[in-house]
Amino acid sequence: MRVLILGKGRVAKAINYYLKKNKAISKIAFFSNEKQVKNFDILIGALAGEIGEESLKLALKYKKNLIDLTDLEPEFYLKKKKEIEKRGIIVIPGCGFCPGLVNLILGYELSKQKNVKEIEVKAGTLSSKKFFFPFLWCFEDLILEHRIPSWQIISGKKVKFPPFAGYQKEIFSGIEAETYFTESELEYFAKNYEIKNFKFRIIRPFGFFWFFQYLNNYGFLEKENLSKTKKILESKKEDNLTLAEIKVLAAGRKIIWQIKSFSKKGERLNSIQKITGLAP
Repeated sequence: MRVLILGKGRVAKAINYYLKKNKAISKIAFFSNEKQVKNFDILIGALAGEIGEESLKLALKYKKNLIDLTDLEPEFYLKKKKEIEKRGIIVIPGCGFCPGLVNLILGYELSKQKNVKEIEVKAGTLSSKKFFFPFLWCFEDLILEHRIPSWQIISGKKVKFPPFAGYQKEIFSGIEAETYFTESELEYFAKNYEIKNFKFRIIRPFGFFWFFQYLNNYGFLEKENLSKTKKILESKKEDNLTLAEIKVLAAGRKIIWQIKSFSKKGERLNSIQKITGLAP
């Protein structure tokens, strides 16, 4: 099998690392131009959110199967369903960590449990070093998710919340943390299964809220300064932990799943590369 990876970022490099261990893969390459596409059997999308739709566009144009890790709304793929079927290709979206492994667990529990009343998902990255946040994911996407509102399902109603709403202090694996509501691509679970309460919280180290406000107010996150800020914040390495906690309340039962990935600061792959790059 010949695999073409769309993207050259951290997750794309992690996918390449794991694919090289698979003897069934005869050829692996990173996308550079459209002329390449016809020479490969399958595409793996690992693009930033703002250009993530390009993966499916290429797959449709060249009739190639696609495994997509890009964080996009499920509706984007559903709108293309007829075109995908017409082209005779297989498209598997949301194949990373969250969305990805988390979706798989939610789907499993929803198929198994009866009368699911509430679901709460928490996911994010921490470090054992106090007041330190490891910037491991796409920097631009990370900043954006703290600037846009989120929609949560509360008592059967879709409620809009501003960034950082629902602030809570928490502890994960002995590490002080904080969580808040944020946008997710998981809302369709609540809609399709008529779940009355569905909340998604992002996990950040204790103090991150104020750190973000200072960066924002001093202009470090403005477009003209973003590349410099990114270079500084991503250059510092520490031990890091990527995790998710999934709580499902159903018919008097509480089911809790925990996913954890850990990396030492000197490792080749960080914790989010490990858990996301391995998923495909």
